[in-house]
Amino acid sequence: MTPRYNPMRRANAGRKLNMMVAVGAGLCAIMLTACQEASNPVVTELAAETPGFNITLHPTLNTDKEVDAIEVEATLTGGLEPGAEAFKLMAPVVYVNVQHIADRITNLEVTDAKGAVAFTTQDDEPVPGGYPYFRHWTAERPVEFPVRISYRSLVQPEGGPRGPAFGIRPSAGGISGAGAGFLLVPENAASRKSTLDWDLTAFDQPSVGVTTFGNGRVEVPGAPYSVMQGWYMAGPAEQYPDAGVDTKFHAYWLGDFPFDEREAMAFTSEMYTYFETYFDHLDPAPEYRVFMRLLDTPPYGGGTALANSFMLSRGPLNDDEVYGESPKSTFVHELLHQWSGSLSGDAIGTNWFSEGLTTYFEYTLPFRAGHVSFDAYVADLNKMSRDYYTTKARDWPISEIKKVGFGDDDIRHVPYQRGALYFADLDARLRHASDGKRGLHAFLSPVLKAREAGDVDLTTEAWSQFVSDVLGGDELSLVRAVHTDGMTFFPAPDSFGRCIVGERTVYERDGERFEGMRWVPVPDIAPDACFEDD
Repeated sequence: MTPRYNPMRRANAGRKLNMMVAVGAGLCAIMLTACQEASNPVVTELAAETPGFNITLHPTLNTDKEVDAIEVEATLTGGLEPGAEAFKLMAPVVYVNVQHIADRITNLEVTDAKGAVAFTTQDDEPVPGGYPYFRHWTAERPVEFPVRISYRSLVQPEGGPRGPAFGIRPSAGGISGAGAGFLLVPENAASRKSTLDWDLTAFDQPSVGVTTFGNGRVEVPGAPYSVMQGWYMAGPAEQYPDAGVDTKFHAYWLGDFPFDEREAMAFTSEMYTYFETYFDHLDPAPEYRVFMRLLDTPPYGGGTALANSFMLSRGPLNDDEVYGESPKSTFVHELLHQWSGSLSGDAIGTNWFSEGLTTYFEYTLPFRAGHVSFDAYVADLNKMSRDYYTTKARDWPISEIKKVGFGDDDIRHVPYQRGALYFADLDARLRHASDGKRGLHAFLSPVLKAREAGDVDLTTEAWSQFVSDVLGGDELSLVRAVHTDGMTFFPAPDSFGRCIVGERTVYERDGERFEGMRWVPVPDIAPDACFEDD
């Protein structure tokens, strides 16, 4: 399960641009930084045009009919943000383990009424763990609006480190990836609305141009860098349901997968409908888009969610996979991010919430919905427990896990696992305190509604206070001990429902012994009585 990753958080000698991106049920803070201001800047008067950022994307094909780049033509109208001095552009150097993105931006030309605009460039300090940092272009003279920007972004080459599928990669005659994997955007423009459009004339067969934001020509609210926070796909993609069907769930894919794509997307659509009914803090739930691509060469990617969408990127069938078996847990996990959302604050430091809550629901809700058997439910919980209790990082603080980043999946997933165990335990504590009348589901509803309405800034401290108000005690100390400092966590025996019980056990791995928990069925309690409605 590759994580949804949206945050870019850097601190250097410049102002911070605060980007808020809806991810699942909530908002995930994204911080972009600017480099030091250019010396002797001159401010130009804001032009009279309505601020806007208009982009046309033109995929190009090589002689083998494979997409080799996306050419971008953009026009920026309006002016700079109040207080801004020199006009600036930015693009990632590294974005979640995708390397050299800014280096693949070629043939850059920026012009205004006075002609070509020259730039100086500066890179942020590199960030360990494969996390994002940026290159900044600063204009050497004042610009007059409109400003025209054109460049060619080359596809991500094969090879390189593993990580989410943000880089643009060719597959099955098309191209796909995230905006952060190829776009160069204005850093300090006054625009709060962008328009995306496609030029698909390079393709010689019927093709789509679709993004997280919609099909074909779309408007994207927010500052220009908002266009980076979406998935992009162009080419002869298949889709579910068929074009023209009026639905809020859409799926697009490039390649012939080792499972039935339409059946898998029908399942995911059913889970979308179930989650839409189970949760009540998104009313109505927004449109949702799934993107899938099959790659011939690594890095393959995995599953990653962005706002109202996710990408499944994978390679050929692995030796341990069964042909025809789709990765339903991945679909469920990434889909759930829309409803679980996140806390405010450092995205990695708080992913015990975003990934932990998502993982908890990934295991429990498909079982409750009748899509996972009782035996599979118990087996999945035991696998998660074994993975958590036997990893060397089970008691690592989040600061150490963050340093590893995407270099080790076992370590990176520790916050997912101990977060899921924490939420399962919280469900048990809430039920005990209410004599079985109210569990996690009922507790979350008003909290997430308040987050969505903007009535609360849901930080770690605010979350902990909500829990303490109901249960008493010092929840913040527990949260910090487990999720910040890395205390090994053992949940209550009835954390995953009345029909199973947790028992202490000892696991062995690579000649070492680890104290942990296993989950066993409770005699005489039927699986359909495992959870009481609240």
